[in-house]
Order: sequence, then structure tokens, then C-alpha cells
Amino acid sequence: MSEATWDVQDGAIVERPRNVRNHPLLNRIYDRHDALIAEYLPAGRTLELAFGQHMHPRADVGLEGWPSNAETVRKPALAGDARALPFDDDPFDAVIGRRFLHHVPPADRPDILRETARVLRPGGRVALLEGTPGLYRKLTKGAAFRLGLLDEDTDIYGHLSADAVTDLVSGSFDVVETRTLGSPLMLASISESDASARLLGLYERTQFVEWWTLVAGEFPGP
Repeated sequence: MSEATWDVQDGAIVERPRNVRNHPLLNRIYDRHDALIAEYLPAGRTLELAFGQHMHPRADVGLEGWPSNAETVRKPALAGDARALPFDDDPFDAVIGRRFLHHVPPADRPDILRETARVLRPGGRVALLEGTPGLYRKLTKGAAFRLGLLDEDTDIYGHLSADAVTDLVSGSFDVVETRTLGSPLMLASISESDASARLLGLYERTQFVEWWTLVAGEFPGP
């Protein structure tokens, strides 16, 4: 497993993601997303699910499917499965999930939200950010894969629509925010040039493309 970059565990994709810091614009976009997520988090102890190589700044604890990711971060983290969280009931005030639900079989996704609710205190919140399969995203990423600009496509289950993410959250939580994010400039985020980061301001002013969906929910309690 150490030589591979992705694997399938009980139907779910786990991977060692690319280093986002090699893509300056994408890195800035992800920082902006992290700031938006933080706006919906209460004070208190926060768990992040499937954090990849970089945990959210507000996360206190992380859970990862790819063991080496859990070993290299500076905050407490452990390897495990988000479908059966290795925590007691209600030790957390918030749970974060960034760009990972699309790697889980659709039938298993509600289990993750139920487990999330189980480990949250009443009034706790979940914040999920997922890719949204708008037409522009499909065309752009399809072209990038065909041209060899992106590595192997591991999105075998496809991305979730904004309605699908919202429906998942609403099954166990009161939805407090649904927000669509994305710009035609996402194509430039592939670039490894430092100059690409200068496009962030224009990226933020052209948020009319479906690319990401941010959904926040509050746990009302048992």
C-alpha cells in the first residue's frame, strides 16, 4: 500500500492526495473554503473526517482512511473508517468533512451522517464541502483528464449534487446553510505557477459556476 496512491477499502476509495500547495491558486481557494467553513462552526472540540494531508485549522482531531496521512499531520489523528467512528457518544461540538463523501458508496453515506450525529453534542454542527457535478465542471475536468493535465480519475462513484448533499445532512440535522461555490477560473487552478494565485480576487468575483457545495447543519439532539 505504501507504493500506491489510492486503494479501495470495503468499497470506499482512500487515497494519498496530491500536494495542493503545488497549485497556488487552488491552495488559495482551499484556504478561502476553510475560512467559510469556520464561519459555521461553534466553539469547542472539532473532529475532521478524511482530512487528506492537511487538517482544517479549526480541527482538534482527525480521522483518516489512508494511514500515512494520519501519521504525518501535527495534530492528533488516527486511521479509521468514517462509517463506524471510533469515538464515544457526543465528545465533539463540530464535525468537518471536506471533499470526501464522493469516494464513499452512495448506500454508505447516510451511515457517515448518522455516526456524525452520534459523536456530536446537542447543538453541535456539521459542515460538509463537496464537489458538485455541474455541466462546466464535467466538461472541464473531462478535458483535463483527456489531455493528461490531471492524474488518474478515482471519482468512480461520481460527485454529489447540491440537493444530494443537502438531503444527506437534513436526514440527521437541521440545515442552517447551503451555499454553491465555483468560478470559470477553476481551470486555472491546475497551474503550478505562482502567478496563478493572483487570480483569486477575480475568482471570488465570478462565483456563478456550480463546482462546490457547502452545507452546514445543526444537531438538535436525540
